[in-house]
Amino acid sequence: MNENNKELLISDEKIKDNGTRKTKFKIPKKLKIIIFCVGFLIVFILGLSFSKVFNHSETILDFGFKDVGELVTQEWYGRILEDSSDARKIFKKISIPFTTSRLIFSLDVEVLAGIDFRKIDYKISKDYSKITVILPKAKVYKYYQVPKTFKTYLDEESIFTNISSGKRHELEDVIVEKGKKKALDSGLLEKADNNAKILVEQMIKAKYKNIEIVWKEK
Repeated sequence: MNENNKELLISDEKIKDNGTRKTKFKIPKKLKIIIFCVGFLIVFILGLSFSKVFNHSETILDFGFKDVGELVTQEWYGRILEDSSDARKIFKKISIPFTTSRLIFSLDVEVLAGIDFRKIDYKISKDYSKITVILPKAKVYKYYQVPKTFKTYLDEESIFTNISSGKRHELEDVIVEKGKKKALDSGLLEKADNNAKILVEQMIKAKYKNIEIVWKEK
């Protein structure tokens, strides 16, 4: 093979080699950076929006009412005077002279009223601008004779009529009941309801200062 033929073969091989090679496209470095930044921004925005949706659906509003339980919101304290006498009687109507026993005494009575915070129900509007609170009515939780407050002013006991210790306890129980009635007549339960509202409002406003509160009774 002569030199001219060799040159032709070499040139043919070059042509064949160039025909089979694939052309490589190189992305500029600046374009890569821009694409990466745009992709990261899109992922960040989508993640933030989904986070807001999930947080909204899982929000639980708890003002701690159940933790309070039964709470006294108003008390009444008073001293009751009792004048009691007893005597032997004929036909259960006419008192026999010189058989009368008389006891004048006083004691202090305390009456406690409040509501059960565990029974409070509430509904909040979707935009959190208003809350409807359903309160149970206040009730008397306890009323009793305050220890060591019994005071005697007059104790005249006839030998014919004895005021027994049992009778004295009965008189004390009557005084305690009178104290409860006086407390109710003075508006004890109404004051307990109002004080409960004040406490509930403070607990709500501690979390949502500008929320509107609508009160309802059970």
